[in-house]
Amino acid sequence: MNIGVVFFGFIAIYLIVCVYMYFTSEHISGYEVIKGNLATDHHYTGIALRTEQVYDADKAGYVNYYAAEGEKVSVLSTVYTIDENGEMSSLLQENSGELNLGENDYNEIRSEISSYLSNASDMEFQKVYEFQSDVNTVILDLVNQNLIEQLDSATETGNALFTRYNAATAGVVEYYVDGFETATVDGLDASWFDRENYSRQDLRAESLVSSGDPVYKLVTSEEWQLIFPLDEEMESYILGKMEANQRTAEDGTVTQGKTYIEIQFDKDDASVWPSVTVEYRDGQAYGVLSFINSMVRYAGQRYLDFEVLRSETEGLKIPKSAVTEKEFYVIDVNYLTQSEDRTGFMKQTTLEDGSSTVEFVSPTIYYKDDQYAYVDPEEEDFSTSKKKLQSGDLLIKSDSGEFYQVGQTEKLQGVYNINKGYTVFRQIQVLYENEEYCIVSEGTSYGLSVYDQIVLNADTVEEDQVVY
Repeated sequence: MNIGVVFFGFIAIYLIVCVYMYFTSEHISGYEVIKGNLATDHHYTGIALRTEQVYDADKAGYVNYYAAEGEKVSVLSTVYTIDENGEMSSLLQENSGELNLGENDYNEIRSEISSYLSNASDMEFQKVYEFQSDVNTVILDLVNQNLIEQLDSATETGNALFTRYNAATAGVVEYYVDGFETATVDGLDASWFDRENYSRQDLRAESLVSSGDPVYKLVTSEEWQLIFPLDEEMESYILGKMEANQRTAEDGTVTQGKTYIEIQFDKDDASVWPSVTVEYRDGQAYGVLSFINSMVRYAGQRYLDFEVLRSETEGLKIPKSAVTEKEFYVIDVNYLTQSEDRTGFMKQTTLEDGSSTVEFVSPTIYYKDDQYAYVDPEEEDFSTSKKKLQSGDLLIKSDSGEFYQVGQTEKLQGVYNINKGYTVFRQIQVLYENEEYCIVSEGTSYGLSVYDQIVLNADTVEEDQVVY
């Protein structure tokens, strides 16, 4: 027998066992606590409801438009004309001459192209058609501004088959219809947010109209609303702000004050402060944003993308996988007693001869609120190796002689700190969280500090487990 073969055989077996243990045992990973915040995406898409009135043609013929889309018009403003036989349309084109564009005109076209390119997505091809319509609208506006200058001179040679129409009332003119012109919050329905079934008709795409066809619409009020579906997080955020604005009168009547949130529109990065309320339909919560201005800026769009701007909560940033729970005794804070430089409880103890005595115990108080102090059930007295408090112990209130029986428990959230090489529970107070991380308070009693080492996955360890 060769001793070298035996020696290397033992080494091979040892390596195999080590490899097996490595792949079959749970690995404990650490995480260094850092300061930070959670950059949460609060983007939503809402549907805009306005005070809109659609106007139909009262005769058939060729239609020409003279008010720019999105322009504020009065009852003296010419919006469109109808030429029943087409002669006036030909005459207008002959008298219009060449279209001369200035630098501002080119800038307007460039702005539409730039806006499309900055928001273009391969997943939303329908926006290509919206872009085409927007560019056509801009060009038609410029062409018609040139034509309207020739309108008065051209009508001198016209006939009775040509009719000029002014705005029915003052408002902002738009040349599209989509069926939402009369929609209100009362009729709110989940189908409103199905963009695939949304249909929008561009009224200026057709040069020939029939009697009764829609030809334009007016938005007549600066007040408008933007409605969007709420996720649980945003619903809780808005309801919390609304609750903070409630006022209770002396007779117990509760009145709801207006609540405002800040949003930023994706279209132009404009930030505004609309008031907000919450509506419920079939178990789904919807946010209703109410505006008293800015209507004209977005009158040409039914759906608007925006972001709810929230002040991000800062604190200690930890992964949610590190969070665990531990049970604690909860003890009435009125039983806390101060003895010299220590805080604790007066515990009644029964001696071997059956008599009772009172001793002062000072367990670690992990957390305290207005009602309870939270005490670790497993904490021991190092001098006696006995638990400081056990279920059934009687605590005495020093100034009254009243008793409190230990036993009621509640859970606290926390993590396992491994600064000393073994796991120690540290309680946390979560300020904010998303799917992956939590922001917790810094400087809490028996809590965490920056650069503490904690267990990344709390499910892989137990308390007081040696890690390294």
